[in-house]
Amino acid sequence: MSEIIVFFFLGGFIFILIFCLIYYFSRKSIKIKNKRYIPDKAQKYKCLDGHITKSKGEMIIDNHLHRLGILHIYEDTLKVNGSKIKYDWFLPEYKIYIEYWGYFGKKYFERKKEKIKIYKKGNLKLISIEEKMFENIYEELEGFLKRYIPLDKINNQIQFCPNCGNSLDDRFI
Repeated sequence: MSEIIVFFFLGGFIFILIFCLIYYFSRKSIKIKNKRYIPDKAQKYKCLDGHITKSKGEMIIDNHLHRLGILHIYEDTLKVNGSKIKYDWFLPEYKIYIEYWGYFGKKYFERKKEKIKIYKKGNLKLISIEEKMFENIYEELEGFLKRYIPLDKINNQIQFCPNCGNSLDDRFI
């Protein structure tokens, strides 16, 4: 009888030990599976005019403004009715501000609404660029610019390669 009790406790102990080992290794394998690979990515992007932007979208916009020959200031602070805001671009010749809304999230969306309200309060010209517009960003941006800038002032006679930035000759136009 005492042998049965010993085997009973020993079997229970082995069962608990095996159960704990299975549980431990399954949790460890789940952690390894859930650990995502996050590749290194650039935090800064150099534009054709020397500006350093924080995203590829900003770089594309900045390069296009440069190609159009439009003088622009990248990222500075503006004070409107006591509120300080940081804008993405300012076109000093035309007194136009450009904002690129390239991030997502509740806090970012609230800040976006707040900034738009400040621009309206200050009666400032604002061009808002959304991520969706990048399907055809060059025409979209030029369309917005043409609302405020006379067509002859925009130097869009020269076509540029969207990948490398080199000007295209007549064969590609």
